Amino acid sequence: MSMLVVVKYARREGLLLSIDRYSDEEGPAASSRMSDLEEVNTDDNIEIVMLCADSEQTMAITHGKYFSDKAMRNIRAQQAPLNSQLN
Repeated sequence: MSMLVVVKYARREGLLLSIDRYSDEEGPAASSRMSDLEEVNTDDNIEIVMLCADSEQTMAITHGKYFSDKAMRNIRAQQAPLNSQLN
């Protein structure tokens, strides 16, 4: 079983702006999300990609720039308030 992620990445800043995770069975939803993001993107600095692997850890190895500590800083900051509300 594999997973899919759709990432929106700011090249110059080296930061992920968003990451959406999907199961294998949610492939059509992942494709739709990628199309939606691409449709409104007019910034050459913004990269939108869909990755597929057996795990996010594998993606971190094969596509490290999207999963580096620096790149993920933005995502962790977005998730911190949610995590504190859940605890």
